Parts: sequence; C-alpha cells; structure tokens
Amino acid sequence: MSTYDHNHQNAGGTTAASFRAVNDQTRHCKEDALSDREFEQAVRATYRLDNGYWARECRLILFAAGRLGLRSGEICHLHEDWIDWRNNMIEIPRHETCTLGKDGGICGTCRQAAKQMVAHNEDLDQTTAESLMWGPKTEHSAREIPLDATERAAIAVEEFFEDYDHVAISQGTIARRVTTIAEEAVGLDPETTYPHCLRATAASYWAARGLNAVNLKSLMGWSDFQVAMNYIEASGERTAQSLRALTG
Repeated sequence: MSTYDHNHQNAGGTTAASFRAVNDQTRHCKEDALSDREFEQAVRATYRLDNGYWARECRLILFAAGRLGLRSGEICHLHEDWIDWRNNMIEIPRHETCTLGKDGGICGTCRQAAKQMVAHNEDLDQTTAESLMWGPKTEHSAREIPLDATERAAIAVEEFFEDYDHVAISQGTIARRVTTIAEEAVGLDPETTYPHCLRATAASYWAARGLNAVNLKSLMGWSDFQVAMNYIEASGERTAQSLRALTG
C-alpha cells in the first residue's frame, strides 16, 4: 500500500483497530471479507441503533461498500448528483470539487492527500493539488455502478437520500461507524472489520456468484485484472457450483 493510500484512508481519526486493519489491508483484506451470514448480522445490527440519521448512514456504508464496492473515499464524497435514478446507476466522476471542509472548503482527508501529491511531485504546489480534490483513486475508479445490483442495496441508498443530498462524513468517521456496527453485530470482530474489508466483501460476494473478471474489475474500479482473478480463484462457492453442475 502506498503512502498516499495509507493517509487517504486513515485521515480523520480512525480507531486503533481500524488503523491496524487498514494498514495491513494489502495482506489481509480478502481474508477479512465477511461471509453472507456475517454481513447479514452487520445489517441487523444497524436496526438496533437509533432509527434516525445514524442508522441510515450505517446501512448506506454497509451496502455501498459491502455490496456495491465503493471505497470509503467515494462514500464520504457521495452526492445525490452522482446517482442516475432513472437508469439506476451510481456514476463515480473523474473529478468532483470537495466542499466537505470548514466553510465549504476541502476536507481534511483531501488536504492531506494533496500534501502527499505535492511531496511526490516537485512541480506541483499545494493550491493546485487542492484544486484537484476530490478525485478517484485511479482513472479506472471513475466508473458506473449498477445501483440495483441488489434490491437491498438500492433500498439502503434510496432510504438515505430521501432526506439528504450528500454524505457529510469523513473517512475516519466511516471507519468508526464500521467499528460500531461490528461491536453491535453478533459474531463480528471489530479488530478485523473495517471499511476496506467491506470492499473485499463485495468482491468476494460477486465472485462467488459467477461475475467474470472483466465485469468484476469494472465494478470494483481496479486497474489490474489479476486482482479480480485472485477473488475469482479464491471463491469456494464457484468451485462448489462447478462440482454441483458436474454431479447433476
């Protein structure tokens, strides 16, 4: 994991557990992916929270990351303008001016990311770098995600945007929300439940259901086909399906 990725995902005050987990995500996130049962327990946990903004926000995070494959940086900058309700698509833009900070300026996460860009590019100054915020992680991350990939994901997104037009939380807050869900859920370990493992959960979920490498790569916004193949090759459910087909 690059220094940029580390800072971009941890700025804003993550918990110690989420920091350790995200810091080790290159090695462990696929192994930490939630099973279908564990994901269901996480969803149920959100209904034991208060039934207001916080609960809806938690369900949005769970389904956006754990079924639709959004990165935490994409979730915290998610605007209703990104959603094409008619065609049921979330459209991750190539650039979106960040206004989540104080007085409508850029947020702390984006400011830190801009500093990292400047540190690695001597021809770039801080003001210019900040003007580029927000942007997706790579050019492949600008993508269209089917909102109705699962009906429950669509409902979670619709439920949130009935009353709000954007997600106004930091990546650190997202990490804390995920930790809270894990603490409330039956059978989940807060030490190994963190935002990026939810993305791995989405990848594992769709790989198990037969999504091919081209479409899995597109859904997740990866630049490398091998990442998609790793999830497909690791899917025990795909192996089980093949065996069941052979045996009738």
